[in-house]
Amino acid sequence: MWKKIYRKLKFEYYKLIRMKGAPSFVARGFSVGIFVEFITLPTFGLAFLLLFPLIKLFRASLPAGLIAFVIGKLILPVFMVINYKIGYAIVGRPLNEHTVLGHMPPWEKWLMWMKDKGFAYLTGSAVVGLIVAIVGYFLVYAALQLYRRRRMRRSLSHGRGAS
Repeated sequence: MWKKIYRKLKFEYYKLIRMKGAPSFVARGFSVGIFVEFITLPTFGLAFLLLFPLIKLFRASLPAGLIAFVIGKLILPVFMVINYKIGYAIVGRPLNEHTVLGHMPPWEKWLMWMKDKGFAYLTGSAVVGLIVAIVGYFLVYAALQLYRRRRMRRSLSHGRGAS
C-alpha cells in the first residue's frame, strides 16, 4: 500500500515539475489546489467548486491546482487530528459536549455533530490548509526553478559536445 502511495506521489510530482508556464504561475495553482483540498472534506466536496473561481482570481495554473488536489487527498489524512486540535483551540470546546444524543433522530444527531465538531474541523482545516498552501507555494517554486536550471545546463552541455 505504501509503495502504491509513494508511486502515485512521485508520478504527480513529475507531472507538476515538468509543467509549462512561469514557476510562480504553476506554484500559485498548486497552492490554491492544496488549500481547497484541505477545506473540501469538512464541506462534503462542495469546496471543489471553489477551485475554478480561485484559480481565475489568483491567475494560477488549473492543471497544477488539480495535481495539488490529488496530492492533497494522499497527504490530508496525516493532518486530520491536527486540524481538529487547531480548530478546537480557535473555536473553543463544543457547547453540547455533555448533551445526551440518544433521543434525537439520526439527522438531528448528524446536524448536532456537524455544529460541534464540523465547524472546529473546518476552521482547523482552513488554518492548516493556508499554512500548507504557503509552504507548498515556495517548495514548488523552488523545485521548478531547480529542475529548469538543471535541464538548461544539460541541454547546454549536450549542445557543446555535438559540435
